[in-house]
Amino acid sequence: NKVLTSLDLQYCGLGPKGLCEVCSALGVNTTLTSLNLSGNKFDDQSIASVVRLLTYNHTLEYLELQCCELDDDALCSLAKGLEHCKLKKLDLRNNFTMRGTSELSSVLKNHPTLTKEMVQLPYGLQW
Repeated sequence: NKVLTSLDLQYCGLGPKGLCEVCSALGVNTTLTSLNLSGNKFDDQSIASVVRLLTYNHTLEYLELQCCELDDDALCSLAKGLEHCKLKKLDLRNNFTMRGTSELSSVLKNHPTLTKEMVQLPYGLQW
């Protein structure tokens, strides 16, 4: 698709398999700048699909993952995907995790495009 710049799939009831398929399709998209997957349930495989998306899609600037029940392992995996992406805004509010935030924090401190003001972490957590 050469015209899709924003995709809002929040609370669509996408399960892990659907999320994997969406992320796989968007990995080759060269126009998408904003993606909202909030409120969908992720598992290890679907979070790995998001990481691959962040690795291969170089136009994505805004990613929202609110209320996705992301756990420590998911945030640790996501942190690895953030190392080389071009995101300018990331929203992780309303996910429950502690350990994953420290790994995420270390990646974010040195990220070239994500600033502290543009990252929303789960409530009570800071970087």
